[in-house]
Amino acid sequence: MPLNYQQRESKAVDAIKKAIPLSLKKDIVEESKGMFAELYENNEVFPEHYIASAIDGVGTKILIAEAMGIYDTIGIDCVAMSANDIATLGSASPFLFMDCITCQSQIEERAITSSIVKGMSKALEQCNASKILKNSIRINFGKGETASADELLSSAKEGYGFDIVGCMIGFIKKEKAIKKISVGDKIIALPSSGAHSNGYTYLRHYLLNSDFETRKKFKKLYKGKYSLDSQFNNSTIGKMLLQPTRIYLEDIAKISKSFDVIGINNTGYGLKNFNRLKGNFEFRIDNPLKPHPIFELMQEESKFPHKKMYETFNMGMGFFIICKNKDADKILQITSDAKIVGEVKKSAATLTALIKEKQKIMFEGY
Repeated sequence: MPLNYQQRESKAVDAIKKAIPLSLKKDIVEESKGMFAELYENNEVFPEHYIASAIDGVGTKILIAEAMGIYDTIGIDCVAMSANDIATLGSASPFLFMDCITCQSQIEERAITSSIVKGMSKALEQCNASKILKNSIRINFGKGETASADELLSSAKEGYGFDIVGCMIGFIKKEKAIKKISVGDKIIALPSSGAHSNGYTYLRHYLLNSDFETRKKFKKLYKGKYSLDSQFNNSTIGKMLLQPTRIYLEDIAKISKSFDVIGINNTGYGLKNFNRLKGNFEFRIDNPLKPHPIFELMQEESKFPHKKMYETFNMGMGFFIICKNKDADKILQITSDAKIVGEVKKSAATLTALIKEKQKIMFEGY
């Protein structure tokens, strides 16, 4: 039986880990292994700081941009994926963003690369924590790469296939980097702007018909009844799916300037992301934010149970903060749209629990 995408990804990642010798990870900070952003130490060059690194792509959300011919927002997503991983560290200052655009001929010939990079630049303007944290570590747009790959890629629009990857490097003071979780800590959620950049294979296949898909191999995968221009919630399905990912980095910098917090980027695998934080804790979400209409529509069309929805999509909660109980109300005063959604409980093992419609839904592993 073929593996699903999560099983394939897990198998691939395990193989990658085994292929990297320990000598090439000798400067990693142990506590950052498996987290959203990795930390590295070099006392000669950075005696007071760890260097933080994150990398990610945008996934099949790119297919929506290609189909709609809208390219000025997908670069925002590319930056946001790494920026929000860096934000999980708290008072981290991004220093460098680098990108790679792999594309077919029309992306180059029509200079669509300009629109993509303008989106990246717009997003990076939302990633400058230096003024907030009062340091001189400002974000820079570093080296980029554009690769011609007509034979490597394909697209529903011939010649318009592309993929983008971005990585971000930053710094964080050592005394601000490692925080401890305690039973009784509060969990605060910040709303998402939409589906962000996760779960798009499901969103496309269950919501959309195949009217824009020209490739027979993929056309048969679409089970939905909507087109990209179908009206929905005072917008269109296409525009809602292309809504850029919210960037939380400056919000978290404002909070972490005064409070010790741990961030959770609610990205791929949904609520399972909490389980990256090892320990005898249950991360209980008993007052979740209301899901965006696009998720309610997705659940209605797919018939996915709550567990499947919350381990695949952000469900309206784009970023979580774990903080001390005594600090929660003060943090809410800094963030106008945040809400306490749960609490850290004692447990025999690391797990996450969602209380939804009087059901307790358990999420184990990652």
